[in-house]
Amino acid sequence: MNFLDCYAEFDPQTGLLAVGNSRIRREMQLEGGGLRTLRLLDAQNGTEWAGDARPIRPPVLREGERPAASLAAGPRSRHGMAPHLLASLALSGSGGTVWHEFLLFPGISFLFYQIRVEKTGEPAGEVRHGEEAAVTGIELRDRAAGEEGCCPSDTIECLPLGNRHLKLESVLLFDKTDRNDSLCERKTVPVYSRGRREEEGNLFHLFDYPHGDSLLLVKHSPTPSSALNRQSRDLLLEGNRCAVLLGSGVDFANMPEGRVPFYATAAGVGKTDQIWEEFWRYSTAFSQGDPRGALFVMSNTWGDRSQDMAVCEEFICRELEQAQKLGVDILQIDDGWETGVTANSRRRQGGVWEGYYSDDADFWQVDPERFPNGLEPVVQKAKACGVELGLWFSPDSSRDFANVERDIETLWGLYSRYGVRYFKLDGVKIRSKRAETRFLSLLETLTSRSGGDIRFNLDVTAEDRFGYLFQTQYGTLFVENRYTDFGNYYPHNTFKNLWRLAEVLPARRLQMEVLNPRRNPQNYAGMPFAPGLYRMDYLLGTVMPANPLIWMEMSHLSPEDAALLAAVSAVYRRHAAELFEARVIPVGDCPDGQSFSGYCCAGPDRRYAHLLLFREETAESAHRFQLPVSLDGGRMELLYQSAPVRLEPDGETILADFCEVRSFIWVKITY
Repeated sequence: MNFLDCYAEFDPQTGLLAVGNSRIRREMQLEGGGLRTLRLLDAQNGTEWAGDARPIRPPVLREGERPAASLAAGPRSRHGMAPHLLASLALSGSGGTVWHEFLLFPGISFLFYQIRVEKTGEPAGEVRHGEEAAVTGIELRDRAAGEEGCCPSDTIECLPLGNRHLKLESVLLFDKTDRNDSLCERKTVPVYSRGRREEEGNLFHLFDYPHGDSLLLVKHSPTPSSALNRQSRDLLLEGNRCAVLLGSGVDFANMPEGRVPFYATAAGVGKTDQIWEEFWRYSTAFSQGDPRGALFVMSNTWGDRSQDMAVCEEFICRELEQAQKLGVDILQIDDGWETGVTANSRRRQGGVWEGYYSDDADFWQVDPERFPNGLEPVVQKAKACGVELGLWFSPDSSRDFANVERDIETLWGLYSRYGVRYFKLDGVKIRSKRAETRFLSLLETLTSRSGGDIRFNLDVTAEDRFGYLFQTQYGTLFVENRYTDFGNYYPHNTFKNLWRLAEVLPARRLQMEVLNPRRNPQNYAGMPFAPGLYRMDYLLGTVMPANPLIWMEMSHLSPEDAALLAAVSAVYRRHAAELFEARVIPVGDCPDGQSFSGYCCAGPDRRYAHLLLFREETAESAHRFQLPVSLDGGRMELLYQSAPVRLEPDGETILADFCEVRSFIWVKITY
């Protein structure tokens, strides 16, 4: 069963399964009702990860039982994802059925893996979690390596490591950004051959440092603070022999009916100096980004803290006129357009944050007082201004999204009647697998029904939600809420969070905010790095590799700030398509308010590169940036500078001498 260079092969007589493409191959064996990985091959470099690994056997199958096995595979296309091969090995026993699913993109050295289970009775086996399966003592090394028994019940991946000299780099991501402002933590430790190590995180990079070979493990799940039914840490290393990813998200004692998905994983192979670029290729295939094929600038008025007080037809029409002047692509009306009243309302007490239809059957109708003519005049005004209209919406989380079908039809009605394609989804509470499945059905149904035209801005600022690596193909992530009203907006921190996230995630999946820096100066009196110290064009520059979010009431900008924002936005829109397809690589030092920092946005096949270089509040004026591309043979074009900067390129470095603090330069290199 093939699709381009991707294939899946299964021999029912021997129980051998192989899936792969020209870059990666995984060989597995049916054993004791479970599936054991024999080896993972880096087909491009010839490196083999083989040795000890235990079978994965979810408890709906009984130990020693020989389940009926069948493989189904074929090419598949889904909106938001690149075409791929999907292979599913079904194992049916007396206690239920397990599906081992594998997804491969042509020419990409990562293999996606997910388990789904359906029980026909009580769980067939003993439910053992990672902590309960612990084995201690050097004399029990072989047992710990997996020569006896299956993996813990909530295992989602188990791969052999091959007794190498390894180091482990763990990447832990944080959402719930209303409470967190360090969103990406990385640490590296040596792996002890006879040790047993547990780590939490989302990405785990194991590298054979004497030989330069890498294995990158991805846990496609919410962040550790939001994952369901979490019983242990995410990674278990049995010395340098076996790597186990834990945390299925399933409560086996209270499983819902039907086919229940585990959290998924991916394993990627390659040379250590190339593995993160390979992961970027995989990530952008899995989530191809906005259908327009370019980054976008979106505005949302909530950042000025009027909340729902200002929202009305007249106000939105003024904002649309300003959006046209400033080069904004999408104006999103936040909470306040609807008849119902949420808990965030300033116009009335007693609002709700779920149970909307119980509170008011017409909750999601357009408010007839604020929009007496419906949204039609606003839609027409948006078209006349060349700006798209977006809306805020809060799916009803009550009773595990029991009203999901009503929510689907509500959103479909707004899309059909008004042409709204961008919906910010907020107030989401994923409390159970049933809730997760129903919320996912909303995303899938509307994406499919609209042919990929509807896109979602998924808020990750609070509650238990999908996070950065789970179900990534449906839109962008609304990363932060920061407000000068609370004194918690510092531009260098937003810069820092994008810079750190861009090290491991495609920046085009993120929306990062720009606020009006002139508001509430009293909240920053005497403080370094106060927003009021920064130019508006500089603020936009720090978030340009993502999708900038103009988090303010734009009609209140000063004429000087509006002119600066319009000037840099005009350049940005001309190059938004190139920035969209580029890999964003942070350069310089991590922003902290007193650093030289920036981004290199390297285009496909290194045909071009955009350099965004920044001087924060530093004593020195000049810095030599180490770059991931060579400047030799490239033609340099100045696109924008907030103040004069002298550049001296030299191979893979460039000296930038800035005449002003808090300034930046944007140049394009064409090869």
